Amino acid sequence: MRILLTGANGFIGKNINSFICKDCEVIKCSRSSNYNINDIQSLLTLDDIDVVIHSAALIGANSHNDPYKYFDFNLKSTLNISEFCRIKKVKKLIYLNTYTYGQNPKNPINEDHHVCPHSPYAKSKQIAEKLLFDYAENYTNVISLRIFNLFGFEQPKEFLIPSILEQIEESDKIYVNDIRLKRDYLYIKDLVRLIAIIVNDSSLNKSEIFNVGSGKSYGVLDIIAIMNDYYKKNIKVINKNVSGPKDILDCYADISKIKNYFNWDCKFSFESGLIDYAKMLEK
Repeated sequence: MRILLTGANGFIGKNINSFICKDCEVIKCSRSSNYNINDIQSLLTLDDIDVVIHSAALIGANSHNDPYKYFDFNLKSTLNISEFCRIKKVKKLIYLNTYTYGQNPKNPINEDHHVCPHSPYAKSKQIAEKLLFDYAENYTNVISLRIFNLFGFEQPKEFLIPSILEQIEESDKIYVNDIRLKRDYLYIKDLVRLIAIIVNDSSLNKSEIFNVGSGKSYGVLDIIAIMNDYYKKNIKVINKNVSGPKDILDCYADISKIKNYFNWDCKFSFESGLIDYAKMLEK
């Protein structure tokens, strides 16, 4: 099987590549490869692609400061990959979307929940999802994974969990912006295992949207309690009380649809995932 992986050098892309490469031929599309997602002609030199995994996106918490940059990259790259799938007759595209349900969700959140993206980044990702479904209709089956909150090896340090683990290595004090916030955290190894299942599944013959998470939410104090036990420390949390008007206090996914479709569930609990991640950072 030949897979085209966009965003191959990103957090998710690196983990997908290391896991799926064992069984498939993965063609990497990244800034350092011969295939530029913003150059449709470079993509069209590829043939015989069975599956596209569209992971490439401009991400970050500061999309409010430069929304044009996020819309420009995330929509143009998605348009190009849609056209590639049309021309090359690719039958399956797996799109890695993000949380798009806004500030006041009704938990647990299922796929029918009202979509209300809360940032230019989330809006660009959601519009890109619609673009894929509209453009690829009659050509490609699009599997959109609305991923809540990931953590794991290779994640940038500006995200909460890698930031906490980095601070723990240096001190018994950690600083967080807002101790109240709770999120549905999924360990990266569970996501890449799910993607491998979808890649190899031949029964799904239509486009679908799936929420992807653990189905539970956790806060900073939950993380600290696990890390206290693991590192044998007494970590003090200093809350900076930095919050935004669109911060989401609590959210977690209803994952019953994806569990039923693919017979998938998390192998890692939040605790075991955190400990596995911490051990990987120590190597």
